[in-house]
Amino acid sequence: MATNGANGTLSTNLFDSFIPKVSGCILALGGRPINRQYFRAGSNIHDQMQKLINKFFVKHLDLKTEDAHMLHQKYYKEYGLAIEGLTRHHKIDPLVFNYEVDDALPLDEILKPDPKLRKLLEDLDTSKVKPWLLTNAYINHAKRVVKLLGLEDLFEGVTYCDYGSLPLVCKPSQDMYAKAEKEAGAPSTESCYFVG
Repeated sequence: MATNGANGTLSTNLFDSFIPKVSGCILALGGRPINRQYFRAGSNIHDQMQKLINKFFVKHLDLKTEDAHMLHQKYYKEYGLAIEGLTRHHKIDPLVFNYEVDDALPLDEILKPDPKLRKLLEDLDTSKVKPWLLTNAYINHAKRVVKLLGLEDLFEGVTYCDYGSLPLVCKPSQDMYAKAEKEAGAPSTESCYFVG
């Protein structure tokens, strides 16, 4: 799904029908194309991440497993990231969370280069579109994922949730999208298309 600030929802078949016709826009990626590979069937990355997050809640908040899961889901729904609730309400260091959750995922055993996704990104006319990665992950996790997928050279930059700076700014907050537009050098909100 793609959206822009002026026109709302666009075709889900963005790459085939829309991008070749776009001029002067920024393309912020970090959603569906990468997530499809990241969370593909059989990879169990999502399940592994959920287990690590719940384990973190149990360990650092001294909760029972069921209570940890419920609080994890509550914070995710309220803030977009479980770590946002942990920092707001429990003064948890997001970098400790990153170390014990994102960095603990065995991604090098799971993720492999994706030639089809690479070809799709290589086919973008970068004289018209600026490929930019937008993620709620911390920078080292974002770089690790795109490197393992063989895509690290195809993005001009990345806007990430800076776990080293509180308060956290993350999707779905409008501040995160404004941050991405600024960092990508977007001339206006109307020229930004978010795919994800």
